[in-house]
This record gives sequence, structure tokens and C-alpha cells, in this order.
Amino acid sequence: MTDNILLLLIVYAVLSDLATGLGVLPFIFIKNISSKVFGFLAALSGGMMLGASFIVIVDEGFKSSVWLTLLGLIIGAYFVYYSSEKVEDHDIKFENLSKRDARIAFLTFLILFVHSFPEGVAIGMAFNGSEPIKLGTIMSAAIAIHNIPEGLMIALTMYPRGVSLFKCFVYAVLSSLPQPIAAVPSYFIGHIFWWTIPLGFGFAGGAMIYLTISEILPESLEKTNKNIVSFSFILGIVMITFLTKLFG
Repeated sequence: MTDNILLLLIVYAVLSDLATGLGVLPFIFIKNISSKVFGFLAALSGGMMLGASFIVIVDEGFKSSVWLTLLGLIIGAYFVYYSSEKVEDHDIKFENLSKRDARIAFLTFLILFVHSFPEGVAIGMAFNGSEPIKLGTIMSAAIAIHNIPEGLMIALTMYPRGVSLFKCFVYAVLSSLPQPIAAVPSYFIGHIFWWTIPLGFGFAGGAMIYLTISEILPESLEKTNKNIVSFSFILGIVMITFLTKLFG
């Protein structure tokens, strides 16, 4: 029985990872991106990131621990601030993008990559429940669905800046790679790592909020006018809220 559960856990965690790549599919139909469209998409991704931070990520962390989630928020925000300062001091190379574009694309990928570890822990611990297959299936499906808009965030920050669609897909899948990596050991270790879930969710929320305010919104305002940015930003929040309610 244990071997069957472990095999199912590995399959579900890998499928959850691959689901992130589905977020790039809308860009199959979007080829030419003007400056205004770029500004619109940047603000849209910012709205989705901010909405996901409060509506999904922080809220999920609060279910385990309010204080650890709040601590994670502060650590996550400082992480992006510190990383941005270090990136400013170095000529970062990322997919032949300009310095600012490279910073935004790289930090978005890095945040989602780190954020995926507690999600992998959540999948692994779900299979330790009283009904491991039922709970593990529900948790894996929920995270897989949640991964799709994260893949969209990757595409929104990379594809308009010149990264190929195939590479966007690869980076999207790589951003969730920690899920299958963390799921298996957390299954064996059980609830010892429970505290990483609220801390990890808070970290991801704080990091994405800071990145949205400090980098993404200012750049979108440079590309198009404030009215388009405002409506696009709100649309991004509406979209992530709708997806949360639809699959929540």
C-alpha cells in the first residue's frame, strides 16, 4: 500500500509541475506586441501577482499560522529588495534581455521557484492524512490548477520582452520543479516541516507584492498611460479572483 501511495504521490507531483506550462498557451495566439500592449500585459501580470498574493497565497498561509505568514511577508519583501540591489550592482545576463528586463524576468522566476517548495511540502504531507489518496488527490489537483496562472505570470514577464514561447514553457515548468522534489521527502518526514508552509506562502506573497510595486507597475507606466495601466491592473486582480473562486 505504501509503495502505491508513493508512486501516486510522485506522479501527481510531476503532473502538478507540468501544469505550470499550460499558462503559456494564450501566447500561441499573440505574436506582435506593441509598446501599449506590453504596458497592458505588464500591468495585467502585476494585478494577477498582487491578487494572488492576498487572495490565494497569504490567505492559505493564515490557515496554518498568521504570525509565520506575516513574518514570511516581511522576509519575502526584503528578499526582493536585497536581490534587486545586488542585481543592480552586477550586469545580470538572462536570455539576452536588457538589464531591467533581465532583472524583472529573473526575479519573477526566482520568486515562483522558491514559492514552489512549500507547495511540494503540502502535496507530500497531504498523503500522510487519514485518507491519503483522497486528500492527496484533492491537494495535488488544487495546486496544479493554481500553477496554471503562475505559468501565465512567467510568460507575461518573459514573452513580451523577447523570450521565445518554448523557453517560456521551459522556465514555467522549471519554476515548479521544487514541488516533486520537496513532495517525496516531506511525505516521509511527515509534519515536521509544517512551519515551512505558512512561512513559505508569506515569503512568496511579500516577494510578489514588492516586485509588483517596485518594478512591474513603474515599467508599465513607462510603456502606456495611467488609465490603461489602472484598468489592466484591476483586470488582473479580477482574473485571479475569478480563477480562485472557480477552482476553489
